[in-house]
Amino acid sequence: MPTVKVEDITMYYEFHGEKNANSLVIIPGLGTDLTVYKEIINQLSEEFKVLAFDNRGSGRTDKPDIIYTIEMMANDTAKLIRAVGVNRGNILGISLGGRIALGSLL
Repeated sequence: MPTVKVEDITMYYEFHGEKNANSLVIIPGLGTDLTVYKEIINQLSEEFKVLAFDNRGSGRTDKPDIIYTIEMMANDTAKLIRAVGVNRGNILGISLGGRIALGSLL
């Protein structure tokens, strides 16, 4: 089970697609884990190296009993991306994932 320690949590992530393809990071929406996006991940992995993960509080990522903020989740995302070695790429934020994406770019 691929995980990485980010700040106060351990985050679950997966890579799909060709190792040398352009990267695409999928940031899931509120309360969903990456299994919800299996079909879109499979389709996108035909063209991209897809990094998919479970946000703080969902799926196989830790669920600390604290209040989560967009800034916290954006920080998680940015640190995860760096920790797994994605240096450049595209970002697809779904629902709340879109807001998290904006926060990780600011």
